[in-house]
Amino acid sequence: MTTQHIESALYQTNEFLETIPSTVYKNIDYKTTSSIVGSMFCQSIANSTGAIVNPIEKGHPDVIPKAGEQASEEVLRNYPMGLEIKCTVGNITKGANLRAGQPRINSLEGITWQAHHREVKKLFGLVWDFVKSEHDFNHPKITATFYADNLVTDDWGEISGTEGRNTKVTGMKSSGKQKMGRGWVAVINESYYKDIYQKIMRFSIDDKA
Repeated sequence: MTTQHIESALYQTNEFLETIPSTVYKNIDYKTTSSIVGSMFCQSIANSTGAIVNPIEKGHPDVIPKAGEQASEEVLRNYPMGLEIKCTVGNITKGANLRAGQPRINSLEGITWQAHHREVKKLFGLVWDFVKSEHDFNHPKITATFYADNLVTDDWGEISGTEGRNTKVTGMKSSGKQKMGRGWVAVINESYYKDIYQKIMRFSIDDKA
């Protein structure tokens, strides 16, 4: 995967997100919007690199080489190669009371990716926001991407939702976020986004320039 592949996938994803009517975003929760953003990016990066999206719902990782297309479900659940992608809109100040279409960046307090298990070692993390635009409604856009290939079990919190029919979820801890910050890949070219992401994720764009 090259810089050009990522740039192409980001462009395709953000263009697609603008084609969805604002009424859709106003009537779904942020978790569902994150799913749309993440799914579209998975498809876009797969198209750009000649890979495929893992064909089973609970497959891991999300994007795998085309050679895995005919693999069994058991193998696809933990395919040995590929890219795991998670998406988040971030955590905002309690009581900010923002709605769909309103930029969250000025109330952003943290960025936390979630996973279904603590064994995720390599992660491509997306962050999105309703980026201010000249249109009546601010559509969501991917605003930053990060990558780490050295995550360990302790970089993830305890699993929640282990009882009943709840989905098992673990959130990334500070140690994992520091690794993701050191592996920042792309940030939207808006100064206030750059400033806040550098502060929250503890990285410096100048160090990679």
